[in-house]
Amino acid sequence: MTFIPPVVSAFTAGVLIVLQMALLLSVVVTRRHRRQSLGDGGDSDLLRAIRRHGNLAENAGIFIAGFTLLELLGVGRLRLEVICGAFVLGRVSHAIGLSRKHTVNPFRIGGVFVTVAVGLTLGVWLIRKTLPYMFS
Repeated sequence: MTFIPPVVSAFTAGVLIVLQMALLLSVVVTRRHRRQSLGDGGDSDLLRAIRRHGNLAENAGIFIAGFTLLELLGVGRLRLEVICGAFVLGRVSHAIGLSRKHTVNPFRIGGVFVTVAVGLTLGVWLIRKTLPYMFS
């Protein structure tokens, strides 16, 4: 049996890391512009930049771990590409939504919805793939 590395998950991780660094740089630039070293200083633009960065950081790691495990468990490549792509699009949509003055908007709501849908799908998929091994 030949080992096939989890390339879809690795590619998705690479995309998310680049996105995370872009959001980090957005925080840095906003901090410099506002002359605010720690916290948000009550500045709504800085708070949104911090939350865009933080929200991706809060979600990306566990999803990448799940995608990688699913890939190692032999889920079909196309199905994995679709779910990984949906997660990335959901996170981009959420970041766009948090960039707007009115943070309750279709981009943010859509990003949350897609993230939850992918998360539930991923979790159930992992349980279904591993359950037969739990009692063998």
